[in-house]
Amino acid sequence: MLKASQAVSGEIVLEKLINKLMQIALEQAGAERGLLILARGNEQLIEAEARSDHDKVTVHFRRSLVTPSELPESLLRYVSRTQESVILGDASTENLFSGDEYIQRKRPRSVFCIPLIKQGRLVGVLYLENSLAPGVFTSGRLAILELIASQAAISLEQARLYAELSQENSERKRAEEELRRSEAFLAQGQSISHTGSWRWQVAAGLLYWSTEHFRIFGYDPETDKPSYSLFMERIHPEDRAPFEELLNRAVRDKSGFENQYRIVLPDGSIKFLRSVGQALVSPSGELEFIGTVMDVTDLKRAEEMQIAIAREREMLMRQRATDLARGNEALRSCLDALASVPRLDEFIGQVMAVITRQLGAASSNLRVLDAEQKGMRIELLFQDGSVISPADAGYPECFQSLSLEEFGFASLEEPVTVLHLAGPQVQALRSDIRAYLQGLGVKTLLVIPLFSRGQVNGILSFRFAEERNFQAEELEIARALATQASLAIHLTELAKSAKQSAVLEERTRLAGEIHDSLAQSFTGITMQLEMAKEVMSAKDDDALSYVERANDLARFGLAEARRSVLSLKPMIIKDSGLIESLQILVERSTIPGRLHSTFRSNLEDDKSLPVVVHQDLLRIAQEAISNALRHANSTAINVTLHLDTPNLILKVEDNGCGIPTEETKEGFGFVNMRARVKKLKGSLDIRTAPGRGTSIVVSVPVGG
Repeated sequence: MLKASQAVSGEIVLEKLINKLMQIALEQAGAERGLLILARGNEQLIEAEARSDHDKVTVHFRRSLVTPSELPESLLRYVSRTQESVILGDASTENLFSGDEYIQRKRPRSVFCIPLIKQGRLVGVLYLENSLAPGVFTSGRLAILELIASQAAISLEQARLYAELSQENSERKRAEEELRRSEAFLAQGQSISHTGSWRWQVAAGLLYWSTEHFRIFGYDPETDKPSYSLFMERIHPEDRAPFEELLNRAVRDKSGFENQYRIVLPDGSIKFLRSVGQALVSPSGELEFIGTVMDVTDLKRAEEMQIAIAREREMLMRQRATDLARGNEALRSCLDALASVPRLDEFIGQVMAVITRQLGAASSNLRVLDAEQKGMRIELLFQDGSVISPADAGYPECFQSLSLEEFGFASLEEPVTVLHLAGPQVQALRSDIRAYLQGLGVKTLLVIPLFSRGQVNGILSFRFAEERNFQAEELEIARALATQASLAIHLTELAKSAKQSAVLEERTRLAGEIHDSLAQSFTGITMQLEMAKEVMSAKDDDALSYVERANDLARFGLAEARRSVLSLKPMIIKDSGLIESLQILVERSTIPGRLHSTFRSNLEDDKSLPVVVHQDLLRIAQEAISNALRHANSTAINVTLHLDTPNLILKVEDNGCGIPTEETKEGFGFVNMRARVKKLKGSLDIRTAPGRGTSIVVSVPVGG
């Protein structure tokens, strides 16, 4: 018994103590099963369950609620309330607890329940049972168990206190470790973000600086003691007085502050800093400030660089807008010339002059396909501001007709070719031709092939006295102008092989194609550039979007011009039906902030429509939108296409100022509209009024 009591009293670790207590209790009492119930606040929990099997006791730790399936609850309540032990020699006979659910269901034979009491306070309850025999728990065993119970109550309380103390120590150590880790993270975070922290007790004049604060100001935390004078010593002379005034005001008003300033380090380098301080007033009225200081030098440098980049970008946008405007004007002038110049060779010469000046070339020449000689024959030259013949220019006879191979080309699949005469890529060019060009001082040669109905019908060559690289916009405009030259060559060929009336008809048709395909794009370019001009005058970054929009419109117009000469069909018709073509047309007509265009259609399928209906209705829509842009100052355009069997109806409405009545009769665009509608055997209805917009309705029969 003494040994058992010492074993219980000598253990301080709670889990080990419970394990020993349960083993000793079952062995000393001769019990089959035992439960240790401990008080946890207002609840009683089963801490452990022990079972004896073949003289071996196994203890299981559980910490679970007491339930009727575990032990007689009425017995447990009685022992807890009275703090007295209860022995049931034979629980199957009538007794005070015979009605308990557990006793009736489990029918244990011997039951012993003893309270664990320390200084009059219930610590727990030890429950033991034996289901095999009655009278197991004798008076001798009872005395031993009561002694063990009294010692167990003391030991359990001490072990619990020890466990709580150990847990508290562990939690304190974890808290200290977390604090150290947080301080390390804070120091690392301050280092990464270049942010230091500080504290200033105003009345005592005491300052605290973090390690990063020392580093930012170039001081040594081991040798330098923070002070107000040490801080002000680093402030840039121009920023010192304003900062002192700010601090004095913050102290006077007991308010926070924020300031950006410069410091000068001993090596003369300058840092840009940002300090933020918060005022704190103690209950005794003492004032102190806490805050941060951030090194924003890199941000300041980046900001200055962004400003410089923005200025440079603005200059580039202005230059790009100017170049686009020049190109736009060149395209317009050539478009007007095609319809007004009486002789086509004069028009070709004018196109050559415009491109030469646009690109800044020294001279240019035109070669035309000679089918009989299977070569390219030189026709015209532009130099010294004039268009002259090869004879007048003294052009060598041996070079006047050359094959593509002699000229250095196996084919002309590329839209443009740039040759640097001093470079290795011109080895295919005949050596005598290269020597002749270099003798004239030519260093760069730009070659643009001219196409008519899918076939090369000529070459435009531009000579430069310097090494030149070309921007994409320059080449696009040059190709668009060259396309008009190829149209003029085609008309010249028609004039030689057909009657003059046929030439005039073809010329009018081609001019109409160019007018329809380019007028809208050019008008859009002009409005986009005007918007860019307004935005750039306000120094708004949105200027770039307008210039890019103008560039998109220019590319679309140029593509349409090239497609007109290749197939005389609109570019977007080739791969799309009428509905998708109109949708693309309307989307490209929208100008953000200036013009909103919409399109609606009830057609489910337009594949059955004739191609001529596709093309002519698209051209009519293009001209109607172009008129709304050029003449009506519209801000909204609505395009609808719907089937009203047996007619297909196209309607273009705008909210502009209206178009004068005489324009609807004589204007070039309306003449083309009427001609197309007449060809389709349809009707055209134009309604316009000053300040009430314009409505153009085309009805075309398409069958049932």
